[in-house]
Amino acid sequence: MTDPELIEGILQRDRNAFQYLVNQYQKQVIKTAYYFLGNMEEAEDLSQEIFMEIIDSIGKFRGSAALSTWIYRITVNKSLNRVQRNKRRDIFARITGKEPSIFNHSMESNETREIIYREIRRLPENQRIAFTLHKFDDISYKEIAGIMQLSLSSVESLIHRAKINLQKKLTPYDLI
Repeated sequence: MTDPELIEGILQRDRNAFQYLVNQYQKQVIKTAYYFLGNMEEAEDLSQEIFMEIIDSIGKFRGSAALSTWIYRITVNKSLNRVQRNKRRDIFARITGKEPSIFNHSMESNETREIIYREIRRLPENQRIAFTLHKFDDISYKEIAGIMQLSLSSVESLIHRAKINLQKKLTPYDLI
């Protein structure tokens, strides 16, 4: 199914188009959300919201970029919104002394992976987005520029600075 056929099918509320959309993009949407959230269960939950947003707003897709770029942009925005919401919850939990279970859920990975992901999440937002999309989702600099609505040189610079920052942060752990 081509992108125009998919878009038209979604606009027509065709079940086959919905299924194709999910089959085509679900793995990448969940993977991208996971790298921002650090929690697979939450990433899977968020993917549901992301697909609803895609379906509800497909009429706003202008076609100035690839459909996949538009979907990544929605995924990144929704993921960042969720990260912010979680931060507010965390602050509230620390103030009140009531920590919801979401904060007690550790990443199901080894200690090294936890350290690396923690440091990636501590990068400045634009560096974190560009680095995550490139390193974990294997997206080209050019497509990242479209997703982030930045110039190619800005994306190159963000990724370079992210690498430098991570090297500084991970050196004490002997991970570099």
